[in-house]
Amino acid sequence: MIKRLRLHKVWVFFLLKDGGKLFPQRLLFGFLFWLFIYALASCEPKEEIITTDTSAQLEFSTDSVKFDTVFVNTTSVSRAVWVYNRHSKAVKITEIKLGLANPAYRLVVDGQETNQVNNILLRGEDSLLVVIKVKIPPTPDTAAFIQTDVLSFLTNTNRQRVALVSYGQNAYFHSKTEITVNTIWKADKPHVVYGSVNVAAGVKLEIEKGAKIYFHKDAALVINGRLEVKGAANKRVLFTGDRRERLYAAVPGQWQGIKFEATSTNNSIQFADIKNATFGLWVANPDQDETDYDLKISQSVIQNMYETGILSYGADVQATNILITNCGQSAVMGLGGGNYEFTYCTLANYTVGFRPGSVTLLFSDRLKVANGPNQDYRVKLSLQNSIVWAGKHGSDTAQDQILLKNEGKTTPVLQLNHSVLQTKNYLNHPAFVCCDNLLDVDPKFKAPIGGESINQPNFRLDTLSEVSNTARVIPAVIKDLEDKNRHLTTPDPGAYERLNP
Repeated sequence: MIKRLRLHKVWVFFLLKDGGKLFPQRLLFGFLFWLFIYALASCEPKEEIITTDTSAQLEFSTDSVKFDTVFVNTTSVSRAVWVYNRHSKAVKITEIKLGLANPAYRLVVDGQETNQVNNILLRGEDSLLVVIKVKIPPTPDTAAFIQTDVLSFLTNTNRQRVALVSYGQNAYFHSKTEITVNTIWKADKPHVVYGSVNVAAGVKLEIEKGAKIYFHKDAALVINGRLEVKGAANKRVLFTGDRRERLYAAVPGQWQGIKFEATSTNNSIQFADIKNATFGLWVANPDQDETDYDLKISQSVIQNMYETGILSYGADVQATNILITNCGQSAVMGLGGGNYEFTYCTLANYTVGFRPGSVTLLFSDRLKVANGPNQDYRVKLSLQNSIVWAGKHGSDTAQDQILLKNEGKTTPVLQLNHSVLQTKNYLNHPAFVCCDNLLDVDPKFKAPIGGESINQPNFRLDTLSEVSNTARVIPAVIKDLEDKNRHLTTPDPGAYERLNP
């Protein structure tokens, strides 16, 4: 009887006789053994066969890797390069290494952190992920400096490179710091805060014009003494998170905020930008003393807060020429009364994440205390030449952006004049309908959401704005947020003076 066996496209015929016994057995077994070995070798997938062809070069997802500015001694976010083998056969990558051996860089290949790996097999039509980390050592430089290297690949005698570029910057680092003597934070290098910086009672922290303060996750600046921020029109002071990648440019909640405790008074902030925190300014001083302000802030921007721009617990706050926008809760929230003066301010909560039921401006005469009696004190509010507006949320105009809660049954003192107020509940309130206030009139900002860039809204008044030139002259305030001159006879309400073409 004739039987046939197919092994890898080879037909083998052999004769069985004498009841199925093989003949001759030794010869047939030897032949089948070597035929089996040949078949196994012939079955190796093409994509695993290594080619040494010099034309089989690698391809990369990018020809250069650039890191945002990295503070010295801190690890940046990692960057990745995909390595592709477009050839049908496998290649052996003889080495992957840092060509200049710059100690600022490290590689991660196949989960192993190193500065060089050898003999990596990359199958045909497959890819490999290489991750690059950078941690820049300190230098004597005060300005940003460049750190470079190359990611070098050697395959079939081909040397291929991907450029690595990062910008390092030295900084002053403050980690869980207690400031117990009067201190000046200079502007020659950035300041990076880890944990909290606490300024003791009776001690002043002065921040020079042009200084940049970066806060790590959950970090805060806590003032028990006094804070004096001395920014200038051309050298503003910046408070923001320490994630400097473009992705984080407008992300709220990256750090806690600036906190003023009950022992802190006579604080001043001028020409500052406070961004991307949980709250901008947290002020707690319910002393019911109006002889001076606990905080004065002028020509400043508070933007991208996870909760509130200014959160006050019975404090006395004076704000002039400030913009507060994109706060998840309220732009200003004052609890337990207090004395508040807003002049030429734009409180514009256009945030997409604005929480239902939240209002831009909220005041209550009651401070609820968890383990004690409530603290009730009247609200004194002065709102001059200001704009409170939140535009449309969805398809309808947001209803009321002002809420005055009278839980303690005290008598509020309200002085509202020449302001643009988004309200429906107070259309008949005597303090609102008087004094040339404009109620529910759209100020028509140029670009309240986005503008040229999603992170750069424009709250200047449009040329067709109905509210332009409706503010009253205040001799003590002749400049706007950007230090531009106010109109001598018919200034604009809000933080910005519109410049006629």
